[in-house]
Amino acid sequence: MRLRTMAATAAVASLVLGGVAAAPSFAADDPTTVPGVVTDVLTPEEEAQVHAQADAADTVDMYYKGERIDPASDWEGAQICVEVSEDGTMQCFDNDREANTYLSANAPTAEGRAGAKRALTDRAYRDCPSNWVCLWQNSNYSGRRLQWPTYSEAKTRHLNQYSPSFRDKASSAFINRPQRGVELYDFRSGLPDPHLFLGAGYSLYSNFANIDYTYGGSWNDKADAIKF
Repeated sequence: MRLRTMAATAAVASLVLGGVAAAPSFAADDPTTVPGVVTDVLTPEEEAQVHAQADAADTVDMYYKGERIDPASDWEGAQICVEVSEDGTMQCFDNDREANTYLSANAPTAEGRAGAKRALTDRAYRDCPSNWVCLWQNSNYSGRRLQWPTYSEAKTRHLNQYSPSFRDKASSAFINRPQRGVELYDFRSGLPDPHLFLGAGYSLYSNFANIDYTYGGSWNDKADAIKF
């Protein structure tokens, strides 16, 4: 059954997107697979703000095995690309152990370093480390993955900034932190831009095809930008 536009519980109904706000919390080792989902459209003022924050022209630098990724290379075999600087710079890796070994020493936040370090030894570890936001190309947390840390203030990134683009490719997500949900945007021409709020609280979203899209169909392969 698809998840309709909703605030399914009183807790979800209290979501405030001003920063981005807290959602229902769940134990870190027992993430929910049916978290709160809210879909709607942006006002013209909100659209202008989001478009200004997510400038697709500002392509970020992405590195793999010490070399800058060629935009035509399709990540050159890497499976995971992780933001390692507030300027959006990405480091890409073959697997989780390689990524977490690097991030345990070099993640841009103390919480990000701690989450990566824990992921190296935690038996209950899931692909996306604690205090990170992860977005997968395929459903059920499979395929290539983009990963962002938790900064003191929310950041907005256009998914076309990555080389090659991750625009219209996202199919599942894990918001692996206790507070501050994530907002996805689909930029439309001639229609208000839809947005999708994914609650925090260590919440898993296994298949965007199960989330109704404002103009029909689903949110699968619709996201153009992310606010994390």
